[in-house]
Amino acid sequence: MYIPVFWKDRIVEFPRRVSSVSLGNGLFEWTPAPGEILERGTQQSSTNFGNMDFGTMENALMSAFSAINTRLTQESIDDMRGQVISVDLKNTLKFPATNAEKTITLPQTVNKVDYDVFAEVVSADGPVERVEVYGKALNAFKVCYSGSAKNVTVKLHVTGGLY
Repeated sequence: MYIPVFWKDRIVEFPRRVSSVSLGNGLFEWTPAPGEILERGTQQSSTNFGNMDFGTMENALMSAFSAINTRLTQESIDDMRGQVISVDLKNTLKFPATNAEKTITLPQTVNKVDYDVFAEVVSADGPVERVEVYGKALNAFKVCYSGSAKNVTVKLHVTGGLY
């Protein structure tokens, strides 16, 4: 874990004072003449600057980890939100036979076939015993119902399988 360096300024009695020595030909050598040193300040060394580099790297790693977590959370929410599809099924045969089978294409292709489909009967002109979902693929599945109803509207909730 990053341990911060609390930098201290070097404090001297005369911060801007210099002494000059004539070198001849109009040349002067200026050297700092700070007087008494009141506080030494933090040493500017590779140890202290390296610690800063370590802190910067640690911050970048933590930001990347946070971004990954955010993306995974968003993917989980998308999986839970899912897709909603409304389907009209029609049976033209006499009860108990049925030909009310339909292949449903998913609006958004999934990545795995372990998605769940929950069926909700919205309307029907007769009794519906059950709605069956089968033959799942990455881009489609089949749905049918059994019962004496001739026309059934089903709302299908598809969750999971995206990530």
